[in-house]
Amino acid sequence: VQYNPPQTGPDADFEWVEVYNPTDETIDMEGWTITDNRDSDLIPSITLSANDYAVIAATTEFYANFSDFNGNIVFLDGPIGNGLSNDEDRLILGDSAGNIIDDLYYGAPHLTVAQGHSLERSPAGGEFVDNSAPTPGYGLSPAATPTPAETPVQTATPSVSATETPTGTPSPGPTPEDAAPPPASAFSGAALRAVVIVLGIAFLGIVFWLTRKRA
Repeated sequence: VQYNPPQTGPDADFEWVEVYNPTDETIDMEGWTITDNRDSDLIPSITLSANDYAVIAATTEFYANFSDFNGNIVFLDGPIGNGLSNDEDRLILGDSAGNIIDDLYYGAPHLTVAQGHSLERSPAGGEFVDNSAPTPGYGLSPAATPTPAETPVQTATPSVSATETPTGTPSPGPTPEDAAPPPASAFSGAALRAVVIVLGIAFLGIVFWLTRKRA
């Protein structure tokens, strides 16, 4: 879609929308509609061959910008909707049964392109990109270098994966001051054994001394 043609001043007569048939069958677009935020237009009867393009132009003023165009095209003989806004608007392509086949919303904070550029899908049927050299009715030219259409920059919020388990800091072991004192019973038993050993050694020493003295 070219919603902001290179003309200055009123430019609704120069606007156009490109449609593409991604199927392997011919589509008869009789009864289909193109709608913006306010008004709806009945698309003139047009047959779209398999894997082919067509242009829905507001008026024949389309040729002022694309004088060499010789593709499949129909004219609404008036603005698309109530005239596509250069700031923001919506386009809805509907079939004869009222089903929405495709839609597009452009403008801040969504897709935007500069004056004279177009929003075109790359590849055909893919995401919209900014085409500085519009190629209505033919898809993107191989020579064109499309860039992503301007979108707001979003700051990612850090998150923890469900598989991640935070690593805990091990609790420090007890310090010497925190260690519990040994039970009183254990201390008394050790002291008693020491006293018995000392007395035994003293007794043996006395016996040995008496024996030596008698001899």
